Amino acid sequence: MEILRIAKEHSGEILHLSFEFPIFINEGPPTRTIDLIQDLIDLGLIEIQFRQVLSGPSQFQKDSWYAYYINLELPPIRAWELWRDEFIASQEGSAYIFTPGEEFEDFSDVWIEEVRFQATQPSKD
Repeated sequence: MEILRIAKEHSGEILHLSFEFPIFINEGPPTRTIDLIQDLIDLGLIEIQFRQVLSGPSQFQKDSWYAYYINLELPPIRAWELWRDEFIASQEGSAYIFTPGEEFEDFSDVWIEEVRFQATQPSKD
């Protein structure tokens, strides 16, 4: 519901969300909007202005790595190893585990769904 709250706070503005999905061998990109966003569309609470799916390195992993490394005084390779182990462990119990590569700054390739939307006023039937 945080998405809806932010959309209503910024009524009339176009907001941007990105979602990352694992890339599975022999499967193409996601072809439909994630269920949460589709539910908000179906309820008439948001309207999609733009949607695209790209592939590329995980921005989530990059952001996590840079936040982890910025204040460390370790050699980058050692810090990468520690961060990688902690990042993988933090996903325990998740349906999908995004595993960064063993090489320095080898982030996972993922599908990235970008959605731009705005809040709408639901119609009163």
